[in-house]
Amino acid sequence: MKADTRYKSTGNRLTYEATRRLLSFLVLILTGCGLPEDNQQEAEEEEFSIVGTWELNELRFLSGQRVDVRTGYEYVWYRFLEDDGTYYVVELNIRDKKKPLKPHEMSEYFFMMSPYDTVYIEHGRMRDITIIDNHTIGIDRGAYVEIFIKNDKLPADMVSEIERSVETAFRPNHNKNTQYIMPTSATTGNSHIWIWVAVPIVLLIISLYIRYKVRGKRNQPSSMDGNTGTIMEDRHSEQAFIHSDYYLTLRRRLYEEPPLKRDEWKELETQMKSAYPQFFRNLTEKCQLSEVELRVCILTKLGIPPSAIAIHTCREYSSISSIRSRLYYKMFGKKGGAKDLDEYIINL
Repeated sequence: MKADTRYKSTGNRLTYEATRRLLSFLVLILTGCGLPEDNQQEAEEEEFSIVGTWELNELRFLSGQRVDVRTGYEYVWYRFLEDDGTYYVVELNIRDKKKPLKPHEMSEYFFMMSPYDTVYIEHGRMRDITIIDNHTIGIDRGAYVEIFIKNDKLPADMVSEIERSVETAFRPNHNKNTQYIMPTSATTGNSHIWIWVAVPIVLLIISLYIRYKVRGKRNQPSSMDGNTGTIMEDRHSEQAFIHSDYYLTLRRRLYEEPPLKRDEWKELETQMKSAYPQFFRNLTEKCQLSEVELRVCILTKLGIPPSAIAIHTCREYSSISSIRSRLYYKMFGKKGGAKDLDEYIINL
């Protein structure tokens, strides 16, 4: 919110009235009661606006697990909330210069914030929303909370093109196989500025590389070099798994009764082996796991709390803690608590 305050002199000399007002103004400032300070505070309080571009940054689960969905990923989730009450949800490939996108949702929303309550309704359904600060919000999805960061750096013409693409995608007779790509006019924007920035960087990199070669340095052999490709593949598999419809359905299912059926466990194990192949390799190298132990490890990896693990393994809550402690000893040959196993499994 912009405040434009202008002071205009009505004469070339100070009259008695002008002098009195000036002295009163100085007294207010010296006593800490100046109006400009109050006005500034009001402006800061009214600065938040739900309208704008919101970028999905993190998922926070009930178990305390946090998943960064922004760093290192090709596609980034955006929500565009317009002042006419319409919102758009897309995945945008920020690495590809053509900016391909995946339209996901377009509907209406309602937002109202007061000193007593905050109301947020999207697609006719009320959602709990937390205003963390003027540029960060959290939208509760039940099993997890989506953390959005406000990002107004996307050019206005690009945002318009994205919204038009989403509107096209949700027309009754649209082709679902259509690939949506931003027009060149919408993606170039300030490309000439980036050229001036990129050229010196490229020249610097070339200079450093030449100096490196001249000095005869060689890359040190490392056992990690052979695993780099595998690690990147595993990360990509994990990203695809976390963003899949199966994963979101699974999260809701794991917080419900009755226990998972045998075919559900089989599907879960298949999905997990595809998403976390290194996780299963490391487990099998450590020791031979029973069916229950493997299931406890899988659910722990997903950040599911012990109470839900007990339900889906058909065990008492107290026995889940004992299983984790015994499993830690089985893996490492030393005593450890359930928390020690959880930390190992989550970071595996």
